Amino acid sequence: MAERRRQSRARRKTSAGKGAARPARAPRTPDAAAPKGGGGGWFALAGATVGAAAFPVAATRLMNDEAVTGAFFAPLVAWTAAWALAWAWSRPKVFSGDRGFVALTTLLLGLGIVEQLRLGTWEESWTAWRAYAPLLAGAAGFLFGVRWLPAGTLAAALPRVRWLAWLGALGVMAALAAFGRSYRGGTFLPGQINPTELTKLLLVCFAAGWLPARREGLSRTLLGLPAPPLRDAAALAFAWGAAVLGAVAVRDLGLALILCLTLVLMLTALTRRPGWLALGAVAAAAAGWAVRLVSAHTRARFEVWLDPFADPLGKGWQIGQSLCAQYAGGFWGMGLGEGTPGAVPIVSSDFVYAAVAEEWGLAGCALLLTLFWLWLLRLARAAAAQTDATLALLGAGVASALGAQILLNVGGVTKALPMTGITLPLFSQGGFSLMTTLLFCALGAAATKAPGRTR
Repeated sequence: MAERRRQSRARRKTSAGKGAARPARAPRTPDAAAPKGGGGGWFALAGATVGAAAFPVAATRLMNDEAVTGAFFAPLVAWTAAWALAWAWSRPKVFSGDRGFVALTTLLLGLGIVEQLRLGTWEESWTAWRAYAPLLAGAAGFLFGVRWLPAGTLAAALPRVRWLAWLGALGVMAALAAFGRSYRGGTFLPGQINPTELTKLLLVCFAAGWLPARREGLSRTLLGLPAPPLRDAAALAFAWGAAVLGAVAVRDLGLALILCLTLVLMLTALTRRPGWLALGAVAAAAAGWAVRLVSAHTRARFEVWLDPFADPLGKGWQIGQSLCAQYAGGFWGMGLGEGTPGAVPIVSSDFVYAAVAEEWGLAGCALLLTLFWLWLLRLARAAAAQTDATLALLGAGVASALGAQILLNVGGVTKALPMTGITLPLFSQGGFSLMTTLLFCALGAAATKAPGRTR
């Protein structure tokens, strides 16, 4: 009996061992929370580069018997604080997004601050709050996006507030059209405030929350060209057409073109259909032509673009001086602090690239454009890796809007495109421009995070 019991127990163990199922492994999926690139090297490069750039600017001022006051150091102190916090708050154990994008943002911002110091932007009143409010507010918003804005919150909130964002964008343009005053071809609210930069951010948020639900219809094509259902096409034409018409109403050619280019690139990223690019090129040209018809100032810009030397001492003076500055810079540039960028009218704003070309040279401009390219590329790649459609489209929209802005500014200053009055992100002087660009970067940094993480 004892022997039979032992044999029975042995058979039960054997059958249990053969029939027992092993614990199933969870399928491996791409972890959006994994840090994309170390980024620490970019932070080190940012600190070293900005410090090295600020030194010759300060030395040149001292050699020219000019005082280096608090107006010089205050923006650098603000940047140093933002750089240190961005480095600490984007460490791999704290930050689940693309750290390289955050680091490149601080690098470009620091170089832009040094260039504005060279041009004397903050020279007059370094204690005036208005001089630093856009920089401080934008930097605070950017750091908030890096540290405290969860991707999951964005993914859930944008579809809910999409129409509020759209109405906000139209409201900004309506207020500008109703209460704005024309100045140098642009439209400004009292106090020389131009909040149109904010409309780009609101419309990107609107598109990121609205378009993913219409992906299937917007992906349909006929002979390679987009052929969405009539309902989707009409809704898209109404929503975005109203925004473009608002830009035309305030005579802002640059804003109209950026909106067209941004939408086209977002639709291409959403549907993976290159036919949207061809359709978008036609829409951008139509928007530019429409603004040209309704605005005498825009017509003058087209004439200057076609022949800037027809009136070299009048309408063509600014672009002519810009081209001369770029020619004087040559390949290696004249050196920081050694050029005469003040000869270009309003050089600290729309034409800051001309000052860069004169003192940094063609080699420096190539490096700057490479940094811009890497900056946007990291954001676009991190967004494309997102599993959430809203976050992926938000990152693509931020990269598209900033890329279109860089293209139009550099193209206008170099005479490759008509000048549109668009600022160069993180480099040009401007209150709403600088602040909005940093808020764009806050959304971009948050869009690269893992949706399930709180940070």
